[in-house]
Amino acid sequence: MFDLIIKNGRVVSASGVCRTDIAVREGKIIALGTSNEFGEAIKIIDAEGKYVLPGMVDGHVHIAAPFMGCSGPLDFYTASRAAAIGGVTTIIDFTNTHPGDSVLEKIVERKKEMEIAAVDYGIHAKIVEANENILAEIKDIVGMGCPTLKMFTTYRRAGVMIPDEDILRVMEEAERQGARPGVHAEDNTLSEYQDDKFTLAGTTDWKYHYLSKPPVVEALATAKMIDFARITGSSLYIFHLTCDEALQAVRRAKADGVSVYAETCIHYLELDKSLMDDSKNGYRYICSPPLRSAKDRKALWHGLNDHTISVVSSDNCLYSDKEKLSALEVDAHGELCHDYKKVANGVSGLEERLMLLLTDGVGTGRMTISDVCAVGAENPAKLFGLYPQKGVIQPGSDADFVIVDMNAQTTLSHQSLHYGIDSSVYEGKEIKGMPVMTIRRGDVIAENGVFTAVRGSGQFIKRVL
Repeated sequence: MFDLIIKNGRVVSASGVCRTDIAVREGKIIALGTSNEFGEAIKIIDAEGKYVLPGMVDGHVHIAAPFMGCSGPLDFYTASRAAAIGGVTTIIDFTNTHPGDSVLEKIVERKKEMEIAAVDYGIHAKIVEANENILAEIKDIVGMGCPTLKMFTTYRRAGVMIPDEDILRVMEEAERQGARPGVHAEDNTLSEYQDDKFTLAGTTDWKYHYLSKPPVVEALATAKMIDFARITGSSLYIFHLTCDEALQAVRRAKADGVSVYAETCIHYLELDKSLMDDSKNGYRYICSPPLRSAKDRKALWHGLNDHTISVVSSDNCLYSDKEKLSALEVDAHGELCHDYKKVANGVSGLEERLMLLLTDGVGTGRMTISDVCAVGAENPAKLFGLYPQKGVIQPGSDADFVIVDMNAQTTLSHQSLHYGIDSSVYEGKEIKGMPVMTIRRGDVIAENGVFTAVRGSGQFIKRVL
């Protein structure tokens, strides 16, 4: 007797689509084949006319992450609702590390916060310094199942930028211990210079956010980090790559045999920097790195096609309008004084990512459904040490699935999404192609927009590269 059989669906992998049925027992995929040969099951799902993909993996989210006095509307249970309705069964968040902290202790702390999740979860270790104690912790960080590290090449004034020499030390130790370093790659000197220049000139409206961080800011830091990886022999993961200049640096490095992997985020494929030119609502689109031009968006889609970009994540870092504007001053007339530097950075994407890839990727011919499987599930599972437990439909893997109906339609809005805030950067976006059922380890946790998972039913996944 099986717990679950999914029959008549078109089962998707990164390499293609096939007709096969799936048998599940005790949260694992037991067999692929013909349901008539499986025997009985407690539950049978008929996926006729639909695609069955591995549960999506979102390896870049920020939930309940304090920033500029804001914490966002979600905890890990309410974030699980948005994730599951959007087809996501596994998320990876970050430690909230500051100078002087033990990263190991921050992993334990973050893991405790995540125990209320209803999707499965992992943790990236954020490293902001590389003294001897922190370097010695990397071996144990890997042993705890958190073999992916993140470092910032900017935000010096916020206290999270790590010096270049420390990045080199972390890369060398990561290579020894079987960890993969990742970077938020923006040049701090140029960024701070632009910020100070605009402040002095009084030019701080929303659009100066993208003007303060032009593509060269990202390209310079990306090229430097690639050179650091080349020198140390380390692999490297580039979080949220946004522009053609940085993409070209990754493309050249991969051709040279450097072990570098690039991620972009759904908002960089979908949204344009011109949205910040709106003096009224432009603040909603402030995120870091900034949104780019139509030319850069086109280059990113091409980077997915030629596999220079391996992953599309959400970088979900969500704040309500009230929180976004909470640090701004008010003038004598009661009007907000616009200052892009005082707006909490971030946009949504956890729930929307798959729908947008289906609509503007598969629906336009830019991608196949197998490409979506690759960049949304299989590649992040491989790069973050989840594979083959996650990211693939094969015997022995977790029974994580998202069933997709390419004919299902909706219109995105803050009311239709499940973040509990009063705006959406995708307000009015027409969608064709939707997840209609999400299954985590054999249990249906979302169906047709209704979330049914029990609080705390997610599991911490110990990852190994």
